[in-house]
Amino acid sequence: MEHHLLKLELATAIRQAGWYAELEVRADGGSWRADVLASSLDGTRRMAWEAQLSAITVEELRERTARYLDEGIGVCWVSPRGEVPWLSSVAAVRVTAPKEDSHVWTVADGLAKFMPRLGSWVRVSDIDLTTFVRWALKEQVTPHTILPRYRRVRLKPEGNLSRRSLCWASPKSTAAESRHEQMRSRQDEQKKRRQERERVEQELKLLEEKARKEEEERRRSIEREAEAEKARERLQAQRDQWEADRKERLARAEEQRRIEEERARKAEQARLAQERHEREAATRWWSELSGEQWQDLLAAIGEFSAQERAGKAYPDKQGVDAEYAFGVPVMARRGLYGIARPSPESVKNWNAYYRLRIFVRNQREADLITAQGVDPTLVVHFDLPDFEQLNLC
Repeated sequence: MEHHLLKLELATAIRQAGWYAELEVRADGGSWRADVLASSLDGTRRMAWEAQLSAITVEELRERTARYLDEGIGVCWVSPRGEVPWLSSVAAVRVTAPKEDSHVWTVADGLAKFMPRLGSWVRVSDIDLTTFVRWALKEQVTPHTILPRYRRVRLKPEGNLSRRSLCWASPKSTAAESRHEQMRSRQDEQKKRRQERERVEQELKLLEEKARKEEEERRRSIEREAEAEKARERLQAQRDQWEADRKERLARAEEQRRIEEERARKAEQARLAQERHEREAATRWWSELSGEQWQDLLAAIGEFSAQERAGKAYPDKQGVDAEYAFGVPVMARRGLYGIARPSPESVKNWNAYYRLRIFVRNQREADLITAQGVDPTLVVHFDLPDFEQLNLC
């Protein structure tokens, strides 16, 4: 319905402009079919008006336009859609239907005028369709290919820009664009010549600067060579001093190495002596304990761990272990539970398990352990009596 109403409006506007209007006209060979074909009264000119509502590609529009032009027929594509993506691809306008209080179709987009003050094209909107048709038929406005420099068209004089390559324009506007382009071309040429002069002047300055720097560099080169000779002499003196210093450092380093080796040898001897001492002390410590006393201590530890709900404790190894200060590691449900009877002589140097609980038979043994600096809260004794003991080691 909208398509038919638009064709009728176009036909009415053509007739009001003093031309003949026919609807749905086909070419004799079928190469084109115009929605509305306008013909001048003398029959010398024809122009097709296409009411385009459906989607169409730019390629198809250009192909159909070319068919009209091949036969000397002008063409204008008219669309009432809100968005017309091909608007500037061919000679076209976007129109709006009459509002409730009006019967006038208006041209909303596709018509533009050139404003030299802004140096750009500005869209002309709200021209009634009848006026635009008359202008187009009388060639007061014609399709114009916008020059590349001006293809950012203002939608309003101070509004946003939209890229356009084709618009309907008056001869006055196209001439204004041409004059503005000539002015801009002259300005560009003047700018180009000015930039060329500046470039030449800059190159001359650079050449002069280069010559000056080369002369300065020649003088500096002579000065550098003289300074270099002095530097070589100083360097040789430094090298001689470095060599003397190196020999002195080597001699000191050799003496220091000898001292360190002697210190390490004495430290190793002391360590071995200490180890022998601790092992002998541990042998005496365990020689005080009989097998029966050892079993009593293990039983006491087992009862103690059961009371703590740690599971019954048991010795991990049957014999003393130097890793545990010559004591016996005691295991429980969660792993290492404590150390039984570490040697007092070794426990003072014992760092690996210094926060482990230590189990001994009685207060006497506990005093011997704490006398070596062990935290008394870590020492547990069971008041087991001292009496004649057998040697375990």
